[in-house]
Amino acid sequence: MLNISQIEKELKSTEKINQDIAFYILQSLCFLASTEPDNNQVQQLLLRVLDKKEEFSGFLEVINSLIQHFGLYPYLDTNLLTAKDAIIREIHRPALLNNHGENQDFSNEGIVFHRIQYEVFQYLMNGENIILSAPTSFGKSALIDSLVESKKFQNIIIVVPTIALMDETRRRIFRLNCGYKIITHISQKLKEKNIFILTQERVVDFPELPSFDIFIIDEFYKLDPRKEEGERAMTLNHAFYKLYKKSKQFYLLGPNIENISGTLPEKVNCRFIRTDYATVVTEMIPINATKKNMNEKLIELCNTIQDSTLIYCSSPNRAREIANILINTLTWKGEGLQEASDWIAEHYHQDWTFVKGLRHGIGIHHGKIPRALAHLCIKGFNEGKLPFLICTSTLIEGVNTKAKNVIILDNKIATKKYDFFTFNNIKGRSGRMFRHFVGKVYLFNDPPQDSLPLIEMPLFTQDSQNTTESLIIQLDKDDMKYESWARVEKYYAEEFLGLETIKSNAGIEPESQVELAKFLLKNIEITSYLAWEGHPKYEQLQILCEVIWQFFVKNNQFHEVKSGKQLTFMLNRLRLKSIKEIISQEIIHNKPSPADISIEKTLGFIRHWAQFHFPRLAMTVCRIQNDVANKLNLVKADYSFYCGQVENLFLDSALIALDEYGLPLPLAEKLSNKLETESIDVAIDSLSRLDLSELDLNSFETSLLEDVKKYIN
Repeated sequence: MLNISQIEKELKSTEKINQDIAFYILQSLCFLASTEPDNNQVQQLLLRVLDKKEEFSGFLEVINSLIQHFGLYPYLDTNLLTAKDAIIREIHRPALLNNHGENQDFSNEGIVFHRIQYEVFQYLMNGENIILSAPTSFGKSALIDSLVESKKFQNIIIVVPTIALMDETRRRIFRLNCGYKIITHISQKLKEKNIFILTQERVVDFPELPSFDIFIIDEFYKLDPRKEEGERAMTLNHAFYKLYKKSKQFYLLGPNIENISGTLPEKVNCRFIRTDYATVVTEMIPINATKKNMNEKLIELCNTIQDSTLIYCSSPNRAREIANILINTLTWKGEGLQEASDWIAEHYHQDWTFVKGLRHGIGIHHGKIPRALAHLCIKGFNEGKLPFLICTSTLIEGVNTKAKNVIILDNKIATKKYDFFTFNNIKGRSGRMFRHFVGKVYLFNDPPQDSLPLIEMPLFTQDSQNTTESLIIQLDKDDMKYESWARVEKYYAEEFLGLETIKSNAGIEPESQVELAKFLLKNIEITSYLAWEGHPKYEQLQILCEVIWQFFVKNNQFHEVKSGKQLTFMLNRLRLKSIKEIISQEIIHNKPSPADISIEKTLGFIRHWAQFHFPRLAMTVCRIQNDVANKLNLVKADYSFYCGQVENLFLDSALIALDEYGLPLPLAEKLSNKLETESIDVAIDSLSRLDLSELDLNSFETSLLEDVKKYIN
């Protein structure tokens, strides 16, 4: 009889397994399965057997029995099932676990759950609140799809951390074709049955959300400010609170954690499920590398590795550095995306490393890449046209890829070392159910200490260290702890700024808001100078930007910008010039620095400032100015038009929105005279009806549009 380590050694061997060894392996697995039924290591050994299934061809019925023993029903060979076993497998279809199955087509193969999925889905269909902590390969998103397919729910909302994940989720839900309207923007009109797919910021900003049958938060660990940028964590907690008040049920899903810190209030009746149940194996392979020979070792590995490979780097700059190294040294480059690289070179810049990478079978994914182009990289990677995808933490936040291998080159996110939880999340990207039973993770650094976190939910703990006043102020008084009420009570009687104004500026610290109100009350000339609407004069915009910097930024540098004065210049230039023109101007100004620095500075400014921070902070100033002007009987400001213009890059808002659907802005602009753009809904409908044969498009543009059209109403 073989023990676990002996079986693992045989299965890891590159030599073909003969039938005698195969027999002993399976005999030993059967013994271990009966004596250690809950041992996750034994299940992982079975997954390794499935990875070499052709070498066990004489024992397929034994393998089927082991699969059934461990509840891995999706992996069963249906040709070898008895009638009884076939019935057991069929029972694990979600269509048979809900009350709406009579309307479904059971001739379609559809999804089959594994044992733990089956249990969780039953809880959800019975109306329970569930917090699920499980490995990446568990199939947490398949539970969402099955809830949609059950047609039990009228209105569903899914909260995701990034717009990239919002688009991926939208496409996946659209393919289900279950009769729901998918809502991703505030301006879209509702129908009888709706599925909202939003980031936490859009949830908080949504003026009138309907009541929901269930709300779902993907990557729920981001509720903890220790695991996410503090401001975004508070916004997610605010979104949770807003949805909890309007929903019958919730489902929170995310990677492995130890537990929820503290005790949830009794009224938050939920079941926490933590499981290590995995459907793929992660095999970690240390690379003996030093700082001096790291690049050499990486080149050697990439030239010998097989199948799709993610390369994790700490930052966009590091990703660019590694891309340039591989562009010049890779011998295996794959098909690449030649037409895409030519098109992007034409519309952005030919010297961009992103462009060069696509020509050499290398994708790059980080927060400064335009969303439609990032989606293009993931699509090319999943289709095998880009064998390598170099990424930062932005790809680790739930975006699904079909990676056989993950190379963890750096052990940091930016300059901060990651913890075991984040490391687990990165390595979990290797392997994919039905495609790669064994995912390989190549480590260039020692893994962090083995310790999963307790996730804190500030909404409920309300401790003074991790819970901001900007979150507490949004809670009903009855939901505040005594200590929390003591912190914010002063704002309920604040003489300088009204409570409703403070609450309307969600996510902005009340103290900073009050400081600005006091300043405006003392400086009436500035209050009056801020009272503009429509397009501001340059001097008016500069005063607004300097006020934003003084009261709400308070940093020497924040997302590509160093001062209010520089912010003014960059916003004004955005109004006057195209993105391509700005990039060219920046490259000339910054010579002899690499073109990448200017390109990514421009794209980063657009992503972080123009389309997020400036509109949000400018409207905060506007509301406070209105409050103060009302007290002083002065003229009020209205920045809504200008903020909308900035957010939409001074272009049609519907065209900008289409970038989130996978349509790059330069192509959307090219189609502007062919599209009706009165609203996002109208633009989507107009796009869906386009006859591509009548358009002056090259083959790349046609393929892009065809891909977008597949996933719109």
